[in-house]
Amino acid sequence: MTYGQPETPSQPSATASSPAAQLATNPSSPITSHHVATINDLFKKYNVRDGFVEIDRLGRIQLKGSYLNEEEVDKAFSLAQSTVGVKWVSPVDPENVVVPGWSKKLSEMMLKAAQSPAVKKSAGPPGPIKNRYALVVGIGRFQNERVAPQLEFAEKDASDLYKYLIDSAKGGFTKNNVALIIGEKATRANIKNAMDEIISKAQDDDLVVLYISSHGTKPDKEGYVPIVTHDTVFEKPGDKMWSTSISATELSGFFQGIRAKRVVAILDTCYSSGAYKNIKGLNPEGAKSLGVEDETYGISENQAKKMIGSKDIVLEESSSFSSDGWGKVLISASGNNERSFESKRLKNGFFTYFLLDGLKQTKGEIANAFSYAKPRVTDGVWAERNEHQHPQVVPDTKDWNIKLAKSK
Repeated sequence: MTYGQPETPSQPSATASSPAAQLATNPSSPITSHHVATINDLFKKYNVRDGFVEIDRLGRIQLKGSYLNEEEVDKAFSLAQSTVGVKWVSPVDPENVVVPGWSKKLSEMMLKAAQSPAVKKSAGPPGPIKNRYALVVGIGRFQNERVAPQLEFAEKDASDLYKYLIDSAKGGFTKNNVALIIGEKATRANIKNAMDEIISKAQDDDLVVLYISSHGTKPDKEGYVPIVTHDTVFEKPGDKMWSTSISATELSGFFQGIRAKRVVAILDTCYSSGAYKNIKGLNPEGAKSLGVEDETYGISENQAKKMIGSKDIVLEESSSFSSDGWGKVLISASGNNERSFESKRLKNGFFTYFLLDGLKQTKGEIANAFSYAKPRVTDGVWAERNEHQHPQVVPDTKDWNIKLAKSK
């Protein structure tokens, strides 16, 4: 499971004697020329032929050289992160990518725009809620459970929320408008198809709820945490893990492509590098851990803002609002650099349990339910697990107390 000792660096410009390899103005940086040589050897081993790394002015590993495509860039980032940890790899993309991924995506967008008319979105709040749609996903079992351990209550969390939504005395959603995808059916393709179907159906005055409980992956090269599906690929050197998960870009596309002016996304996920310790290329034996092997990642405020397309955010605190509330809201079960925990006592994830309890207590008002749940999650996790977990929310309007339950 070890990579072995480095033989010769892939690129002469990044050898131990290279000035670039020794450049580090950050005195606390643990990065040395040995790390540079090791990563360059891994590039050679895994056929990243024209790429190499150097140490940037902050003492981090930075990608240099030429790369055939975005997939090769992903591979290079994964190899570097596996050797020195996420914290010590610069998120800056290399300058020379022969076929950059963004140009391919741009071409696809232009083709799609030419085939269908653009959706015009009116300004201001919507009218009363007409239809309610929901996609509820729970993934507790994975194709390779050796490296992505089973989550005991993720599927139950999803099923419990589903039951709340379709209960005529609670959520009041029409059963045919709520998709529940759990277990082996929760593949990337199935989840993506369900997201696309909601985008095609939901109109301005509709309400959409997206809920996903699963593992998160290690952060991608932009620092964002994709969501693991049942069929996410885990293999050395680890770059396919990102492309076979639900990415932040795809979640952003869901938020920004949907017509509905009431969208609530709830993500009960986290990342722990310990969950993937047996994957070669993610946490290799013999590599310097640099003290970051136990780092965990939730959804940061910046990531949330990027997903919902919001330039400004509002405070979490809510007040009593008239009507049904509106806006796009992203709720994360934990803060940045925190895990999301399950409770054997509650037989649920802490966050989902208390959020559901809050929805029942507040007649489905999401802002008030979140305010109810947050301190109970924090206190409950600390009491049972002696760990920190602080749920986060990013709404794009001040009137985000959207009522999930159907008014009687």
